Parts: sequence; C-alpha cells; structure tokens
Amino acid sequence: MLTYKEIKKLKLHDPFIAGKNNSYFVSGYFPTEELKKILPKTMTIPSDDMMAQEYPTIKKLNGMHPFMSIFSRCYHVHDVITQLELRPYLELLFYFPVIYSHKGQEHLCSYLPLLYLDFLIGVLGGMFLGLRKEFHPRLKYAETDTSNSFVIPDILSASFHKTSTESKQELDPFFAQIFKKPTVTVSYFKRAVLYTASVHPTKVLDVSAVYEWNYKGAVIKNNEHSFANYCEYNFTTSWAMRYKKYFHPKYPMSDLEGARIEIQ
Repeated sequence: MLTYKEIKKLKLHDPFIAGKNNSYFVSGYFPTEELKKILPKTMTIPSDDMMAQEYPTIKKLNGMHPFMSIFSRCYHVHDVITQLELRPYLELLFYFPVIYSHKGQEHLCSYLPLLYLDFLIGVLGGMFLGLRKEFHPRLKYAETDTSNSFVIPDILSASFHKTSTESKQELDPFFAQIFKKPTVTVSYFKRAVLYTASVHPTKVLDVSAVYEWNYKGAVIKNNEHSFANYCEYNFTTSWAMRYKKYFHPKYPMSDLEGARIEIQ
C-alpha cells in the first residue's frame, strides 16, 4: 500500500489500475452506417486518409469501419494505492477508432463502448470509475489442446487457434496504435471520460480467429481480412478523466515522463 506522501504525489495520468492479462487481440469490421447510428454525438468516423496513415496494417473495406476486440483472462488486477488484488476474471472489450470533438477541438481516440465481464465486483468498480461495463455470468472460457474459446450465449462466440510457436516482441501495429491513442468512453451517467491504457507484452503469437458478435442489431463475423494475436502482457490504466483534465491538466505533461511508482 502506498504511503500518504506517495499518494499525494500521484497525478490523474499516472497508472491507477495494473494487472497481467492473457488475451486474444482480434481485428474486425463494423458496418459504417450502423456504427454512425450508435456513435455518441461527440464522435465521428475518421477519414480514409487518416485511417491509412495511423493504422497502415488494417485493410480498407467499402462500407465497413475497423475495430479491435480483446478476449482476456485477467490476473493480479489491483489499484496502485491499496494494491489489493481482485480474483481472476474474464473480460471482453471492443475499441473503435473515432474522432472525438469537444468545443472546437478534435482528437483521434479509441472509443470503448462497453466491456463484458463475468465478475460483478469488477463491473461495480468500473461504474465507480466512470466506465460502462456489463455483467455476464454466463461468459465462459474453454481450452483444448488445439484451441481456446469464449462464449456468451446469444451474444458472442469466438474460437482461436495458434498458428505460430515463435514469440514476437510486439503486437500488430493496428492493435498497438489503439492503445497509443486516448481511450474515450461514455459512462452510464452519459458523461464522456478519457483515460490512458498501456500494454507491455511479454509474449506475442499469431493466431487464427473465428467469431460472431451480435451488437445493436448488427451481426459481426470474421472475414478473410481478419487477423489476430495472442498476447501475454502487463498493463496499466490511468484514472478516468473529463476532457479538460485529460487534455489540459494543470500540471505540465512533461512531469509524466518516467515511472512514478513501481507496478507490482
């Protein structure tokens, strides 16, 4: 547990949540017109030129917008103040590259519409931080000698097969770039909040993915352009913040260089 003096030195952009995940990172495509209907008014879809520049490994498909999904088994997750660990749990996330606008300013961000968890305490904790999480006790993970799968009946099913045995050092650039952008989400209280997520891989493998996701009336499936990585990694996330505190903090952003605290 941090001392009072250490807590006083913390800033909102510093790591607040830390843990270790074993995850499958998967690319996908969502119908553009359907996505426009469900995006918050403050968010728009980036131009084709911007997508090509920022995410060069993702293919442009007419009428479709790429997204990243993560299928995770989460371990040793804790806040950095108390360092009390949560029990292991399953978590599914979905990120869309978007332009987030606020009072004439625009930023390329990663929009996280929701998270699926099988852990009620994690859902309640996320609501406290301003995140939109859904409790799905029927979310299940299964493993065989050749495959792994995640299932939420009537909502999502995904299976993965490893196609390589030699570990790489980095995730595919599309996945890595998602985390380099500010994460933006909208809480259950309809407040937009932003935070920074950092991922530090220790093992990366290429895998194949077969999935089907039913969301907001659209049925999303893998296609010949889909690709995926299996990754074991350490992660941190900052506090969730409103726009002004995230992009215009009272402290110099240069103060954030280097680690302020040791993540266990």
